[in-house]
Amino acid sequence: MSESIIPMTTDVLVVGSGGAGLRAAIAAAEAGQSVLVMAKGKADRSGASLLAGANVSADVMCDGRSLYEMGLDYGDKDDSQDKWYRDIIHEGFYLNDRDLVRRYVELAPKVVRELVESGMKLADESEGGRQIGVPGASILDYLYKRAKAAGVTFCENTMLLDLLKSADGVVCGGLFLRLYDGELVRVGAKAVVLATGGMHGCYSFNSGTSGLCGAGQASAIRAGAAMTQMEMVTFCPDVICAPAKYRGSIIPYIIQCFGFGRLLNGKGERFLHKYMSDRAVDLALHTEWNKLLLCYAMDRELNAGLGNADGGVTFSLNDLTDSEWDRLYTLLPELKKGMYKEIMALNEQNRGISVYAAGHYFDGGILVNDKMAATLPGLFAGGECAGGLFGANRVGAATTQMLVQGLQAGESAAVFAAGNSLAEPDYALLERVTQQAVRPFTVQNGEDPRGLRKAVVDTITRSAGVVREYRQMMIGLDNLEWLNNIDVSAEGGRAYNRPWIDWLEARDMIQCGKAILSSSFRRDESRGVFIRSDCMFTDDRTLTATIYQNGRAIMAPVEQGDVAPDPVKRDYFENLEEVITRLSYGGEV
Repeated sequence: MSESIIPMTTDVLVVGSGGAGLRAAIAAAEAGQSVLVMAKGKADRSGASLLAGANVSADVMCDGRSLYEMGLDYGDKDDSQDKWYRDIIHEGFYLNDRDLVRRYVELAPKVVRELVESGMKLADESEGGRQIGVPGASILDYLYKRAKAAGVTFCENTMLLDLLKSADGVVCGGLFLRLYDGELVRVGAKAVVLATGGMHGCYSFNSGTSGLCGAGQASAIRAGAAMTQMEMVTFCPDVICAPAKYRGSIIPYIIQCFGFGRLLNGKGERFLHKYMSDRAVDLALHTEWNKLLLCYAMDRELNAGLGNADGGVTFSLNDLTDSEWDRLYTLLPELKKGMYKEIMALNEQNRGISVYAAGHYFDGGILVNDKMAATLPGLFAGGECAGGLFGANRVGAATTQMLVQGLQAGESAAVFAAGNSLAEPDYALLERVTQQAVRPFTVQNGEDPRGLRKAVVDTITRSAGVVREYRQMMIGLDNLEWLNNIDVSAEGGRAYNRPWIDWLEARDMIQCGKAILSSSFRRDESRGVFIRSDCMFTDDRTLTATIYQNGRAIMAPVEQGDVAPDPVKRDYFENLEEVITRLSYGGEV
C-alpha cells in the first residue's frame, strides 16, 4: 500500500450521525453488536436533522389513532394506519415502494411514542391530527444520549471517501478522511449502514447544511449499488434568499405552514391564481402540498421576469392584525429569540423578506427493500439517502422516515453482522480508491478545485431545477461528463485542506448529478415534484420507476397492489387535483 492508512474495526459501521444514523446505531448496539459512527462534523450537531423544522417545530408523524392512544387529544381517533398508508401512496403519485410504505406506517407509532415518553417539549398544536411538533435539536439530543448509553463509539470530523468490498462483492467497510489532520482511515465492518442525508450541495440555493453533498449516494453508485427515483427532488418554497445573512433559512416556510403570510411578485401582486385553481391555491397555502405547488408558481413568475430585485419573490406579513401577531408568537415563541428575532423585526417593519424555491429534500436515493438492505450484500441505508418511500412527492414527515428507517436499518445490519465474520477487503480495490482520493496532490498545474466545484453546482442547478427541459438536461449531462475528466491540483498540507475537500465533494456531486439527469431523461412525463416543460402531462397507463446503476438508467414496473390510479393520461394539473381528491386528509374523500 503506497499510502499510510489507520486501521479500525467494528461489527456495524454507521456513516452519518443525524437522526437516521443515531437511531440505526442505537438499534444495532442494543442488539449486542459493537457500533462505530463516523460523523462528518460534530456527532449530534451536523447534517440535516438539526435543521428539521428550522429547529423550531419539526413534524414527526404517525396515524392519528396511534397519537390518540398515546394520550394526545389532538390525535384523530377515527384515523388508521391503512388510511395513512393509502394517503402516502396517493401523495407520492403511486410511485412509492409499497413494502417501504407499509413498514413506515407500522413502525411510526413506536418511534413517535419514544419521543413522547422521553419528556421532550412538544408543540401545542397538530396539523391534520397525524403529527407532533418538536425541534430537530431536541430529537438529536435524545438520540445521542441514548446511543452513548448503549455503548456506541463516535469518530467526528471524518469524511466518507468510498465503500470497500471483499473479493466476493460483500461490503466490508469504508475508507475515510480524517479532516483535522488529513489522515486516511480504513474501517473494517461486518455490515455498513449509510445514513448520510441528502444531496443539497448539488444546488446553489438549498436549505441544507454545507456538508450534505451526497457522499453516501455517490459511494454507493461507485460501488455498484442500484439507485431509484433519483430524478425526484423536492424544492422548498419560502426559503430566504435575501438578506444574505439569513440565506437558506426556511423560517418563512414554517410560518406559512402555520397559516400566516402571503407571497408577492416584484410588482407587489399576489400571483398564485395565475398558475392554479382556487382550490389548489387553498391547498398550497394551508397544507404540505405547498412545496410542490408554490415552487412551480415561483419558478414560472421568475421566468416571466416578475421577480423582485433580489431575484426572488416577497414573503410578507404586512396584513396581520395585532391579534394575529400575538397568536403567531404564541405558537412559535422561538421567533422572539436570536436570528429569528432579527428576521421578524424586518417583517414588523413592513420590509418583507425575499424568498425563493431551494433544493430541500431528495425523494430518490439508494434502492433498498423493507429491511433497508441495498442491492449489495452487507450494505444498508436509511433516511434521506435511501429512495423509494415517498415516490414522486414527499408530503409525509422526513423526520419519521429517519427514525423508522434508522431503526430498521440498524436492526437488519445487526442481524447480518451476527451471522457473518469480518471479511478482508479487496486490496486492489482499496489501493485504487486510495490513489483516486489523493490524486490532486500528484497532479501538477491542474485546475483549481474550487472552480470545478462551482461549475458542477451551477450545471446541476441549471439543468435539474424545479422545471426541467430536454435540451437543458442534455447539456447538463454532457457538462458533467466533461467536468468529471478534469484534473485538479491541491497544494499544502492535508489537514483541513479546503481545496482538497472541495474536489472530493465535487466528485460526489458529479456522480449524484449524473444519476439525477440520467433518470430525468428516462421519465418522459411530469409527475409529482418532477416537472418537464416539454411533457406537461401525467401518464398513469404505465407506472414505472427509474433504476440507475453502473451509469445507466432504466424504467422498471411499479407493483401497484390495491392502491392504484386510473389508467389514463391527463394534463399534469388536472391529474394533481384528481390525486388530491382521493386523500383522507386535504381531499374530498
